[in-house]
Amino acid sequence: MRKQRVQWLVAACLLCLAQPAWAASDSITYQDSLDSISESYPGELQQPSTPERSNIRVVRRGASPITAPTEKLPTRVDADKMTYSGSTGDVNAFGNVVVTQGNRTLLANRITGNTKTTEYRTADGPYRYLEDGGKTKDLTGDVMTYRTSDQHFDAGHTQGWSDPYYVKGQNLSYDGQTGSIEKGMITSKHAMAFKHTPDYRIEGEDIKIYPGDKVVIQHPSFYIKNFKLFSLKSYTKSIRGDKQGKVSAFSIMPRPIYNSDDGIGLRGNAEIPLGKSGEAYFDYKWYSKSGFKPQIGYRYFLPWGTASIGYSKVSNEYNDETVWVEKIGELRLDTHTYHIGKSPFTARGETSIGYWKEGSVKGVHKDYKLEVSHDPINLWKDGTLRFFGGYQRDYYGYDKSIRSMPYWGAQFRTAVGPRVNAWVSYNQRNINYNNSPYRFDSTELPKELIYGGSFKLTRLDDISVSVKQNMMSGDVDSIYYTYHRDLHSFDMYLTYKDSHKNNNNQWKIKFVGKDF
Repeated sequence: MRKQRVQWLVAACLLCLAQPAWAASDSITYQDSLDSISESYPGELQQPSTPERSNIRVVRRGASPITAPTEKLPTRVDADKMTYSGSTGDVNAFGNVVVTQGNRTLLANRITGNTKTTEYRTADGPYRYLEDGGKTKDLTGDVMTYRTSDQHFDAGHTQGWSDPYYVKGQNLSYDGQTGSIEKGMITSKHAMAFKHTPDYRIEGEDIKIYPGDKVVIQHPSFYIKNFKLFSLKSYTKSIRGDKQGKVSAFSIMPRPIYNSDDGIGLRGNAEIPLGKSGEAYFDYKWYSKSGFKPQIGYRYFLPWGTASIGYSKVSNEYNDETVWVEKIGELRLDTHTYHIGKSPFTARGETSIGYWKEGSVKGVHKDYKLEVSHDPINLWKDGTLRFFGGYQRDYYGYDKSIRSMPYWGAQFRTAVGPRVNAWVSYNQRNINYNNSPYRFDSTELPKELIYGGSFKLTRLDDISVSVKQNMMSGDVDSIYYTYHRDLHSFDMYLTYKDSHKNNNNQWKIKFVGKDF
C-alpha cells in the first residue's frame, strides 16, 4: 500500500504541473539543461539538451506586466529642420532625423510622413533602424517605409543584425505576421566576419519567416566560406521549439565534430513542422569509431510541456568509458518548470516509457521524476546558490528490478575578480536497494562533491581545474584540467583527467559549433 500511495502522489503532482499556460505570465525564461548541470563539472563541455527537452520553460504565475500597446505609444520626430501641417498631418523632416517610438528608432537624412496614417518614408540617403538600442535589430539600407502603428515596413537593399541572425538582401518586408527577404543571405553572430566572408551562410532566392512557426527558404544554397556544400529546391525549418532565438537555421548543414572517445565525425539535424503544434525531428551523428548515432521522432508542443515519441542512440560516461544505449519507441512527457504560486520555488515533472538496449541488456524501461528547486539565491553581486531535490523511480523490464532514488543537491558559483571564477556543488542520490542493470544510467558516486575554478588567460583562452570527490569514502575520485580556446565559430576543449581511483588517466579533446 505504501508503494501505491507514493506512486499516486507523484502522479498527482505531475497532473498539478500540467495546467494551461493562460494561467502564467507572458514573461518566461527557459531551463536549458534541467538538473543535468549538476552532473557535469564546469570545466567540461556539457551534453546538449535532448530534442524532447528542447523547450522546457520556467513559468512564473501571476499577472503579466502591463505594457501599452505599440499603437498607443507616442511617436517623436526630431530633426535639424521640420515642417508640419496640423490639418493634414503631413510631416517633412530634414537633417539628422530621428523617429522614436518606445524601444524603436529610425535614423535618416530626410523623412516624409503623416502622423494620421503613422507611415514614414526615408529619402536622400541611407537609413538605420534599431530596436533595443541595436541589441535585437540594427539594420541599414537605402530606402525604407515604416508604419509606427503596427511596425509594418518595406525596405530596399538592407543588411545588418536581426536577432538571431545577420541578414543581407533585397526587398525586405514585414506585414505583422510574415517577414520576407528576396535574394537574401543569413549567417549567425559567431560566424559573421565583418572584414571577410562569413564562416558559413545560407543564400536563398526568397526567405520567409513566420515568427513562432517556421522559416521557408526557396532554392537555398549552404556555404562554408566560399565553398558551396549543397543546394535544395526548398528548405523548411521549424522554429516552434525556439528558445529565444536559439533554433539554428544552419543545423541541417553537416558540420565536423570530434572527441577522442568516438573519433572524428559529422553532425546535422532538422525539424519539420507538422500540423499546428507538432514537428518531426531528425538528429544524426556519425563517428569514425562508434558509427552512426541517430535521433528521430515526433514532438508535440503542449500548453504546459512537450510530448514526444521516437528512436535514438544516446551516450553517457561510466567508469571513464563512453557507453551507448538504444532507445526504441520511447514515449516522453516533460512539463515546464512552474513557480509554486508567487514564490521563488519551482517544480517540474517528467515521465517516459520505451524499450532500451545496451549490448545483451535489453527490455522495457519506465520512469517518472518530480523535482523541486528555486530561483538562484544572490549571496552577493557575483555569487549564487541553488538547492534542488526530487524523487525518481525507474522500472527495468530486463530483470524486473525497480530503482527508487530520492536525490538532492546544492550548487554555488561566484566570480572572484574579472578573470577568476569558482564553484562548489554537492549531489546525493539515495539509492534504496539496487542500481540500474544498464551502465548508461548507473550511478557511480551516490554522494559526490565537485569543486574548482577557472582563470581567463586572454580574451579567447581560459583554463580550469575541477575536483570530484567521493564523499562516501572521502577519497578524491578524479581531477580535471581543461584548456578552452574560442575558435570564432567553434569552441575547443582539451581536458586531462587524472583518475585517482584506478590510475586510468586520459586526454580528451572536443570541438563544438557555437550556433548549432
